[in-house]
Amino acid sequence: MHSNTSNKDAKENLKPNLALYGAAASAYFSDILLWNFLFPYAVVLGTSFNQMGLIRSARNLFQNILQIGWSEFSERFGKRILIAIGYFSSGCLIIALLLSRDPLQLLILVVVQSILWSAAPPAWSSIIADYTSLKTRGRIIGKIGAVTRFSGVIAALIVVSVTYFQPGEMTVFSFTVPFALAATAAMLCASLIGFAKEAKVKRAIHGISGIVSPLLDRNFLIFLFANGFYWFTMTFAWPLYPYVSVNVVHITVWQIALISASSDFLTSITQPKFGSIVDRFGRKPILIVSRAALSLYPLLYAFATHWLHLFAINVLLSIPMSASNVSFSAYIMDSAPPGLRANYAASANMIVGIAAFLGSLAGGTLTSYLSTIVGAERALFLGLILSSFLRLASALGFLFIKETLLKRKGN
Repeated sequence: MHSNTSNKDAKENLKPNLALYGAAASAYFSDILLWNFLFPYAVVLGTSFNQMGLIRSARNLFQNILQIGWSEFSERFGKRILIAIGYFSSGCLIIALLLSRDPLQLLILVVVQSILWSAAPPAWSSIIADYTSLKTRGRIIGKIGAVTRFSGVIAALIVVSVTYFQPGEMTVFSFTVPFALAATAAMLCASLIGFAKEAKVKRAIHGISGIVSPLLDRNFLIFLFANGFYWFTMTFAWPLYPYVSVNVVHITVWQIALISASSDFLTSITQPKFGSIVDRFGRKPILIVSRAALSLYPLLYAFATHWLHLFAINVLLSIPMSASNVSFSAYIMDSAPPGLRANYAASANMIVGIAAFLGSLAGGTLTSYLSTIVGAERALFLGLILSSFLRLASALGFLFIKETLLKRKGN
C-alpha cells in the first residue's frame, strides 16, 4: 500500500495540547448526553417501533453519508473549521429538540442536526492522526479516548445529581438538563478547537480522485465490506433498546446517567491499556475478539427486567467496546496516507452510515411486524435474540482483513 507512510507519520505528528484535549472532551460530553437521552425522549413522545426505526436509521444515514464531501473540504481548507461548524450547529439544534413534541418534528430536527454535525468526524480523525505515528498510534488514541470518556463520566454525574430527586416517571421536561448540558458542551468544543494545531500536508491528488482513493485501496475495501456487514447487524437492535429501558425496566433519567457514568469510567481507565495492546499485538485480533464479545449486548438486554441488569450489562461490556473503539480508529489511520486521512475516515463512516440506516430500519420494521403477530413484548425479545446471533456471525468477517501493524513494521 503506501510504503513510506510510517516515515511521513513520524516526521509530521504534533504533540497533543490542552486545547485538543479540551475540545475532544467537550465534544464527547455533548455527544454522549445526546446519544443517551435522545431515544428515551422519543419513546416518551409516543414514538412507535416503525417511527423509532426511521428516526434511528435517518440519524445513522445522515450523520455519515455526507462525510465524503466534508472530508475533502477539511483536507483542502482546514480541519478545525469543519469541527467548529459541526459542533456549533449541533449545539443550536439540540436546544431546538427540547421544543419538539411529536415524532415528525423530532425526525426533522434529527436529520438537520445529523447533516451539520457530520462535518466534524472526518476532520476529527484526520487531526488526531496529525498527533500520532504508527508506533504510538494506539497509545495516543487510547490516551485521548480516556480523557474524552472521563468527560462523559462528569456529564452523567452532573445529570444524576440534578435529576435524582425528580418525582415519578419520565416526562418531556425530564430531559431539559441533559439536553441543555449537551448544547453548552457542543458550543464549548466549537470554541476550543480553534486553539488546537493541525498539520498542513501537501496532497498529490484532489477532488474526485481524493474522494474515491480509499475505495481503490483493495485491502481497505475488504475492511469496509466487513465493517459494513458488522454495523448492519450492530444497529439491528438499536431501535429496540429504548423500549427495554423505558417500557420493560421503567428506567429514570438519573439511572440512565449513572449507567453512562459507570461504563464511561471503566472505558476511560481501560482505553490507554488497550492502546498499548493494539500497538503490540496488532489491530485485527483485537477487532475480532472485541466485536464478537459485543454480541452479548442484545442477548442480555432480552432478559433484563431491572435497571441494575442494564447497569451490569453496560459496565461489563464497556471493556470490549473500549477495545473495539481503539483498534477501529488505529486501523483506519494506519491505512490512510497523509493528506487523505479524512477521506479514509469518511469512507469508513459512509459505509457505517448506510449499513446502520439499513440495520436500524430492518430492526424496527421486523419487530413492528412481529408485534402484530406475537405482541409487542414477545416481538421485542425475538428481535434482540436475532440481533445477537447476527452480531456474532458478522464479527467473523474481520478474519478476512489484513493486519496493518505487522504489514508496516518493516517500513
